[in-house]
Amino acid sequence: MILCKMQPGHIAGVKDLLDSCFGTSAWSTESIAAQLDKPDSYCAVAVDEDKVVGYIAFEKILDEGSIVELAVDPEHRRQGMGRRLVELMLSSCTGVKTICLEVRVSNTAARSLYEAFDFEEITIRKNYYDDPREDAAIMIKKVNE
Repeated sequence: MILCKMQPGHIAGVKDLLDSCFGTSAWSTESIAAQLDKPDSYCAVAVDEDKVVGYIAFEKILDEGSIVELAVDPEHRRQGMGRRLVELMLSSCTGVKTICLEVRVSNTAARSLYEAFDFEEITIRKNYYDDPREDAAIMIKKVNE
């Protein structure tokens, strides 16, 4: 298993991963490429035998950051990969004071992962997700550099 900064050659693999994790609500290939090209974005992948099995995308705006996507292949879950991707992102996002994210309220595994990194739920955003319609928990983490 290799964790590394995402490269353009990973885009097709990230698309396949997001399709398997999120179905019709997955990002398009164009959206993935655009995220990779943003100057204040950090994207990383986990690759196992030439297959992208994990992905994280982070954006920084001034001193605030946002995890905009985290996905782990269903066959590779519960093996610490999500934790390793978040650790890699946290070590790479310098100059931020807070990090925020949205997560489905029903996604208890992801919420537990974020809580392990001291993210705290601050509010619920009603009907944020489609397919199926669901609320999002908004979580933030204060970063002490």
